[in-house]
Amino acid sequence: MTTKRRNLFLYLTLVCFFGLIAIFIVDGYLGIYDTLTMTAGEWEQKIYPDQWPGLERERDWKQSINVGWGDKAFFTYEVDNRRFSGYTADVDVSVWRSQEKVGSVLSESIMLESFAGGKLEWVIDTSELLPEDAPSEQGYQYTVVIERGDIEREIVLYVNPYFAPKPVPAVPR
Repeated sequence: MTTKRRNLFLYLTLVCFFGLIAIFIVDGYLGIYDTLTMTAGEWEQKIYPDQWPGLERERDWKQSINVGWGDKAFFTYEVDNRRFSGYTADVDVSVWRSQEKVGSVLSESIMLESFAGGKLEWVIDTSELLPEDAPSEQGYQYTVVIERGDIEREIVLYVNPYFAPKPVPAVPR
């Protein structure tokens, strides 16, 4: 009788152990994850899913990128569906300045099968954002807002005159 009881406790222990392992795998892997890659000039910055601000105390902190006057900023937004069901969402990207919408950049729907990924790409040309009478020695701050379903991501875009490409003087021959 005691060997059957010992075996029962061993089986219960093994079931609990594998249950805990399964919980960690499901909780740490399954879900919808988004990654953003920003490139300005020769500098590339990648924001991984665990780097997006999510806690209430982190609301004031935002990811940012510096772009020179007249340069272009290239964005690649990847969405990974790590669920057993499909995922569909509308993605809207817009640019804001001083809580005023400057313009829409992208508006697309993504449809992902289970355990599949999708990618969206867009370019923001800073020469189109800057006002006509903008002094070239002053920097400007914009906010790029990415809305995916009910999730909103914000990236601060600094248009900086110090990062602008400088003309190379011609060398006399």
